[in-house]
Amino acid sequence: MAYPKTVLIGDRVRYESAAGTIRGEVVDIIDGMNAAGNIIPWIVIEHYMMGQVIRSRLADTALAMMKFKVIFRDCTNYEVLAERYAHDRMMEM
Repeated sequence: MAYPKTVLIGDRVRYESAAGTIRGEVVDIIDGMNAAGNIIPWIVIEHYMMGQVIRSRLADTALAMMKFKVIFRDCTNYEVLAERYAHDRMMEM
């Protein structure tokens, strides 16, 4: 899986669009197909809306166009950081 450079699992994020603002936590990064049929990373954000837990998927390729910001990163999340480091090192080889 090609991890996005912008987010890690466990990050608290804010995403603003014309439809409104989402504040939540990144719970997963998955590979999936986009409308063009390409496999890309999707960022799964869990947030609350009207007392319900909602999971939204955002395409990593569209984050540059959106007002997407990491507002908190837990630097003690060593498992995710180690997995990300190992993946990046493997991709360099």
